[in-house]
Amino acid sequence: MHEPSYTSVYRFERFRAEAMAFPQHIEEIEEEQRAFRAWARLQRIRQSLLEMLHYWPLVLGVVLGVLAPHLRALLMRRNPWTVWVVFPFVLLAGRSEIHASAHLTNILPMIILYLQFPVEGLIVQWTMRRHRRVTLPGVAGRVFYLHYLCLLQLLMLSGAVGQALMW
Repeated sequence: MHEPSYTSVYRFERFRAEAMAFPQHIEEIEEEQRAFRAWARLQRIRQSLLEMLHYWPLVLGVVLGVLAPHLRALLMRRNPWTVWVVFPFVLLAGRSEIHASAHLTNILPMIILYLQFPVEGLIVQWTMRRHRRVTLPGVAGRVFYLHYLCLLQLLMLSGAVGQALMW
């Protein structure tokens, strides 16, 4: 094993360290270093997992985006009015007031059907970026607000608001 050497500041001579100055429990020190490195590695993994946990609205949006056609079919069979609440962007994309080509009018609702939940997850992620914790009530409130605005737009376009105001 290599013995450490020491260069004197005052003299320009090298000498070997005395045997008593060399640590006697080098294995214990190395074991403590390995334990510390393992602990530090676990802390880094834990921190990165906690940071990834902040992206759960986006991940949930992607999962719901994949399942959206099935969810829409289920809602249409059970309660057709819930489509207005859950998929208001799809209904807005299919409106004739958009003045798009016939091909785009046919395909745009299907594109919006797949993209609505991931885009909502991304919007919620951007708006909650300043907060330390992304909570379920905070996400639900922001998504509800987006749907509320879209539902108001649908009501205005359908003419129900105008008829209600005429009374």
